[in-house]
Amino acid sequence: MDLTRQQAFRYLQRQSAAAQEAAAQDSTALTGSAQDSSAVAGSIQDGGGAETLLPNPFDTAFQEQFLHVDLWIGAAQGAVRIVIILFLAWFLIRIFSRATDRWTKRFDELPLIHPRRQRAFLIKSLLLSSVRYVIWPLAFITVLGQLNIDVAALVATAGIAGIAIGFGAQSLVKDVISGVLLLFDDSIHVGDLVRIGQEEGIVEYIGVRLIKVRRFNGEMLMIPAGELRTFGNRSIDFARVIVNVGLSYGDDHDRVMAVMERVALTWADRHRDIIKEENPLVHGITDFAESSVNVRVVVMVVPGEQWEAERELRRDIKTAFDEEGIEIPFPQRTLHIKNPDAGTDVGQPGSEAPSR
Repeated sequence: MDLTRQQAFRYLQRQSAAAQEAAAQDSTALTGSAQDSSAVAGSIQDGGGAETLLPNPFDTAFQEQFLHVDLWIGAAQGAVRIVIILFLAWFLIRIFSRATDRWTKRFDELPLIHPRRQRAFLIKSLLLSSVRYVIWPLAFITVLGQLNIDVAALVATAGIAGIAIGFGAQSLVKDVISGVLLLFDDSIHVGDLVRIGQEEGIVEYIGVRLIKVRRFNGEMLMIPAGELRTFGNRSIDFARVIVNVGLSYGDDHDRVMAVMERVALTWADRHRDIIKEENPLVHGITDFAESSVNVRVVVMVVPGEQWEAERELRRDIKTAFDEEGIEIPFPQRTLHIKNPDAGTDVGQPGSEAPSR
């Protein structure tokens, strides 16, 4: 009986040990499976195909590393460097802006439409824009480097995108470059009277990309700078007043031209402030037209005054001709009507129109 109890007790001990061993094996298997799942979920593929495992936030070693003082000191130093980089970028742009403001102050006393003032402020705008477009991207790339981000791939992508945008915006780039070159050529200013193709008007705005011209009827023309290849400017140096006068073939041309010269000199004495030469010139006979002999009066004046000068000079000549009894010719025609029955011209001398 005692032997039987001992055997049963030993049997129960063996069963208990086997159960504990099986439980320990199951626990080890579950732990390994959880670790494998965590490793698979936290792995990422880099450019070369290698796998980098993300740290397990529940790992004690990771928690100790995350709470370590050196980690936070390094992060604080990186943040300070980023702030310094951004501040230096802003400070450099600010210094350049103040320098350009001081440079343009010397042109403040000039009129708003003065060419030098316009050129100075446009150059200031271009320089400030160029500085901003250079400094801020460099600061952004430097900040990405402080964050341990691979900048090479970003720069390559930006380069490809820039090439694509450049091909799509060729006309825009062309207009901007043409506007800058036109600015430095100093060939057109606000207030100038210009002729562009068949259109003529006064320039009201000159930008880097666009030029606005006001026609005489009030219409505003928007002209891209890249399309401004050939144009005429009537506001540079001087303008020429040209007055053509038709004389009758039967008049005494020397006497008529003397009257015209006297009228032109009298007009010039009243307008010495706008004349660019000593006296007007009567060019004499310039053309034999169908009904008149054409004579021309020419005088150089300040640009912009030529239209008023032409109108006033024509009025004075007409008044003088009326006083001198000089007739301004008009088209005349002599008609010869031929009678097919009589075989004679009705309008010819000695011919009679048939009676009906």
